[in-house]
Amino acid sequence: MKSKDLYLELTDIAKQSGIIIRKEAGAFKSGYCLVEDKKIIVLNRMASVEYMSKIIALGLNYFGADQQYLKPVIREFIDNELAKTDTKVFQIDVAAPISPDSTKI
Repeated sequence: MKSKDLYLELTDIAKQSGIIIRKEAGAFKSGYCLVEDKKIIVLNRMASVEYMSKIIALGLNYFGADQQYLKPVIREFIDNELAKTDTKVFQIDVAAPISPDSTKI
């Protein structure tokens, strides 16, 4: 499957799964997050199609959207990207109060 076709397939899967994809310009890396119960994947416009596909694949996994039926070529791509990437994710409880000691370096 061509890179652009793969990207379009992954984008469709994300949208069908209720995941918002935003393409923005700026000096940042692409990624995914949960904001007020909204699943969001943010892509840097300047990134290659291959890199954007990777981020979407990792985001689909993170949000559990890869648990549905996927075409074998899409499933293989997601599995390969997961195998190549350290997907350890940390979570921050933004509702928790900040203690004075937590601001010390």
